[in-house]
Amino acid sequence: MGNIKTRCVIIGGGDCSVELLKLNISTDDYIICADSGYDIAVEARIQPDLVIGDFDSVKGFVQNADKITLPVEKDVTDCLAAYNEGIKQGFTKFLLLGGTGGRFEHTFANISVMANASKDGNEFRIIDDKHIFYAITDSSIKISFSPNKQISVFAFGDKAFGVTEKGFHYSIENYTLNPFIPIGISNDIVSDFGEISVEKGTLIIIETQM
Repeated sequence: MGNIKTRCVIIGGGDCSVELLKLNISTDDYIICADSGYDIAVEARIQPDLVIGDFDSVKGFVQNADKITLPVEKDVTDCLAAYNEGIKQGFTKFLLLGGTGGRFEHTFANISVMANASKDGNEFRIIDDKHIFYAITDSSIKISFSPNKQISVFAFGDKAFGVTEKGFHYSIENYTLNPFIPIGISNDIVSDFGEISVEKGTLIIIETQM
């Protein structure tokens, strides 16, 4: 019997090195390539389980994988379509690689997908060569200390109430974060880990390796 897939990894067409793919993908992952993310997977010699998109930018011919062709004119991005397919497969943990860089609107759209996943109660992370993006809704997260790591926190969509940050250089407790006033930039963890929680609302958390 094959390995049970426990996480859905989406490979997008943004900035993504072969090294990043190999470092973050395991045999336990169900892999969906969103459109030109397939070309990145081929370069890394990673075989996807599913390729989805309108294929307006894929260079290679899709082989040995299931394929879903979307219309060029559609109401969802390729990444959102990939996430929706992962949900249909029963996954609750997602990782997006190749989700940043290139056109900024694509990066922002992918962050919106991540926030939507958080509101659905699912885990969704975006990783590139310098950042890890998280989203939490009405919950908390712990981030371990490492040298030269900075953490930025933003309210997303609306105000976030009851925000607490412990173990940071700048700590707050039961604070209301306003999405129009970005005050949570570049904080340092000063303990073994930093803990971030929000009672009501969605937070976007960006971990940057300096």
